[in-house]
Amino acid sequence: MTNQLDEFILKGQFTEAKERTKELSQRELDEELMNIAFSDSSIANYSFIMSLLVEKETVELHDMAFRLMVNPLSYLDGAYYAALYHARRCVELTDQQDVGYLSNLLFLHKIPNPVVGEEEAFETAKRMLVLVPDHRVARDVLKRRYIRK
Repeated sequence: MTNQLDEFILKGQFTEAKERTKELSQRELDEELMNIAFSDSSIANYSFIMSLLVEKETVELHDMAFRLMVNPLSYLDGAYYAALYHARRCVELTDQQDVGYLSNLLFLHKIPNPVVGEEEAFETAKRMLVLVPDHRVARDVLKRRYIRK
């Protein structure tokens, strides 16, 4: 399926691409789109996910868009800022109850040119510790903040 789906996406034929993917599970769709993006690195892959989001906003699609922007498309200018939007939407859509989505914000704080500031990282780490009291990464963020003061 990947070759034909890849062709539809790269040519902007999203109606045909959606038709090819409508029977896939979320996991299968994710695997297909990530494989395509890693093989061709086209921004069209992100556009396709955005077209799916326009039709129906889901946390799973935002997560796919986030991972697309921090992995195969991270070399693009603004990729981490686009990823930040999707990370924040995942957190909002899960009512700050999913540590995995919260940790995406900390990831964007720890990259060489962080797009998440100290205050947001601190608040995120505190929220994560409410959910998982022994979360190591969240504890590290809090420790570094208190060491700096």
